[in-house]
Amino acid sequence: MRSAAVYGAIRLSDAQAQLGQAMLILAPLGYLLPVVFMLRVCRRSLPALEQVEHLDVVAPVEQRELRLVDVAVSVLVPFLAVYTAYGLLDADIYRYRNIAAADIFLNLKAEGVGATAKRLGIYSLQVSLLFVAAAWALRWVTGRLERRLKIVWLAYVGALIELFYVVMLASQVVVIKVKGRAWIEDRVAYQWVQDAYDAVVDVLGPAAGAFKAVASLAEAVAGSLDAVIVVPVAWLAVAAVVLGYRLADQESPQEARASGFLASLASEAKERFAPLRDGLRLLASAGLAPMLLFSLGFVVVTGLPALVHDAARAVIGPRPHFTWVAISPFELSLGYALSLALTAPMLAAAVDWLVRRRRSARSPASPTTSASR
Repeated sequence: MRSAAVYGAIRLSDAQAQLGQAMLILAPLGYLLPVVFMLRVCRRSLPALEQVEHLDVVAPVEQRELRLVDVAVSVLVPFLAVYTAYGLLDADIYRYRNIAAADIFLNLKAEGVGATAKRLGIYSLQVSLLFVAAAWALRWVTGRLERRLKIVWLAYVGALIELFYVVMLASQVVVIKVKGRAWIEDRVAYQWVQDAYDAVVDVLGPAAGAFKAVASLAEAVAGSLDAVIVVPVAWLAVAAVVLGYRLADQESPQEARASGFLASLASEAKERFAPLRDGLRLLASAGLAPMLLFSLGFVVVTGLPALVHDAARAVIGPRPHFTWVAISPFELSLGYALSLALTAPMLAAAVDWLVRRRRSARSPASPTTSASR
């Protein structure tokens, strides 16, 4: 699905730039939807989470039973943190822009600089923020329309709108990260640090090798923080929202109806992001030791795609470049499928443990009787 979305985006962009970019935002769903389905399957064998599913919670905006699609943005925000940390969003954008730009160049299409940038989806931060603001307003409108018209599928339209503006913001984060690195390296303070490092190496003389090794190790550890900390925590946040979104404290329907326009927007934001806030609180209640233990186990599971890649190279052997281009999507899909097949049960079990732990902590202490003398 991810590969098909990127391919369809490239083809559609030739006819209409915005249609192509709209298709491109569906690429992450090929990675997210299987995880959501697997988590919901795992929930059936976990009693604590099964009880959460049967809680009666009303959506303040739509005035009906709260569903997962209503809080899609609470799932998308931590998920796209994972998707970006894995480099998948960057890969989607690069593949789309690279092939579309090659199409413009090879076919000698005189589209102009503005038209070319529009087709490639290259927007400034200010324009992207305007898109996000318009999408947020449209999402608010769909919630109000669903309340009045009672059309259930409008919730899915709203979820796609949320996907659009979250991916738009995530794309800007990728660009800012690349430009920010170049900006930092161009600062005078960065050059001072570099000069100080070179001076220390010169002073140490024969011991400079050991100092370089320690510095390289520290740099590698800092560079792996995404894989060791950000990715496991973000995945847990995704699972906490998918499996425990009904635990979030929601605004009562009476409060939502009694408010004006600004309070209505506030209620909208509270409904959409309350499960994410509550999920992060749930993770924070776990403590440092359990989170570190989970992260270590998670690192092993997320390394499966690399092992599958090495195994595929060993079995298939050397092949021409374009042959590997054809094989690569299937090999990557197999590696990620095996990794996610182990990820989902780990996440579900961890969230179940967190929910049971929080319930036991909140339950009143059992009354004790004084010992008889």
